[in-house]
Amino acid sequence: MKLNTSCFYHRILSRHFDGTKFFLIAAIVLLASCKKESSLGSDVQPEGDLINLQYTDTMSLFSFTVREDSLRSDESGAAQIGDMNDAYFGRTQAGLFTQIVIPGSLQNISFGGVLDSCALQLAYDSEFYGDTAQLQNFNVYQVTEDMDAASTYYSNQVKQCYPTFASRIPVGSRSLAPRPRTNTIVANDTLKPVLHIPINMNFAQQIFNQGGGPNLLNTTNFLQYMKGLYIASETPGLQHGEGSLLRFNLKDTSTKFTLYYHVGTESRTFSFVIGTTAAYFGHYTHDYSTAGPVSDLNNQLATGTNTTGEVYVQGVSGVKTKILFPYLADLQNLGYAIAINKAELVFKADASTSSGDDFPINKQLYVVSIDSADTQVLLPDIFESAGYFGGSANTTTNEYHINIARYFQQLMEGSKPNNGLYLKEFDPNGQSRRVVLGSANPTAPLKMYIHLVYTRIN
Repeated sequence: MKLNTSCFYHRILSRHFDGTKFFLIAAIVLLASCKKESSLGSDVQPEGDLINLQYTDTMSLFSFTVREDSLRSDESGAAQIGDMNDAYFGRTQAGLFTQIVIPGSLQNISFGGVLDSCALQLAYDSEFYGDTAQLQNFNVYQVTEDMDAASTYYSNQVKQCYPTFASRIPVGSRSLAPRPRTNTIVANDTLKPVLHIPINMNFAQQIFNQGGGPNLLNTTNFLQYMKGLYIASETPGLQHGEGSLLRFNLKDTSTKFTLYYHVGTESRTFSFVIGTTAAYFGHYTHDYSTAGPVSDLNNQLATGTNTTGEVYVQGVSGVKTKILFPYLADLQNLGYAIAINKAELVFKADASTSSGDDFPINKQLYVVSIDSADTQVLLPDIFESAGYFGGSANTTTNEYHINIARYFQQLMEGSKPNNGLYLKEFDPNGQSRRVVLGSANPTAPLKMYIHLVYTRIN
């Protein structure tokens, strides 16, 4: 069998989806079973079997929103920093804990001369989420606790800052409306888009004074002296629809912590970097109690029930939707066996809750099942091609279609427990997008449903 090199599992097994513990036994075996993209339905049935083909879109589902588990967020492809207040999701803040290191193999760093200034620069990724016209307060703090690039960190973890995390004092601050797609002007220099934060001179002088000493002998020594930085956006008073979450490329050469100094009449610089060797991880917090009256999210999280027409999904370790099949037994007790040809979940986004470039719907969603130990398990369908499994947003219809035929067949046979599914953001570290979807409630204007195609076997 010719392997499909675009097999979906290559993406979903990425380390960036380690926010919850997926059950991945037999993943290597499944690699060999990846198939070419195909459709399952009446078009592949033998002509003699068409008389036994059955369709239904009316199977009852139940859906409600729950909090996402903590997300593994170390060394992700894109770092997120920002502060946003959303009428449907409340306030979300994203911060970054990171080391800064001596670049390359440089050792015995010595400066001499006089320090003039210091700044932290973070290279923007062009993508963002929210209102970038709104001012945000970006703060930089000194981390006083070790970080290790070989360790695993999650989005709910914090490292101590000076003097404590709760009463941290910034060593650098800047208030600005972020411009992730506009070149940055620093003095007379035009730079690619960067977030430029001036650093307090007293803090910078302490680092500068280490020049020629043991603390700047090498990176190992430096990290014992200066554990790292915490960068956050903390902007009180944001109203609904204000603020944004920004993405940054920490490996870009424009991301650096730079000392500007002069020796005699000669101006010089020295930059610490994050690069490929520093430890870093994202820290995300959510306050759903600040959502507006248009949202039922906080009520669903508190009660585990849903009497409204909407459910919610959000990246950055936000929320997911739980989907149950409460009447599966009705199909199992038809009096004859059936083979599932297609089981397609259809979700409809509420376009009125999104707005253009600022609040677009999620690019891609996916579902995982739940075993008896409440562990999230990848569906067998996800190991097929991306075209088979689906999950990408149709931005014309504002719909998501996800095929779970192989999993649903296992439910019918009783080889998998009927504990329901979680609907989640596909790239929770890289994407801060959120979407309001029609629920499974019978009166929901944008009702989610499952489209079943099955064949009577006997």
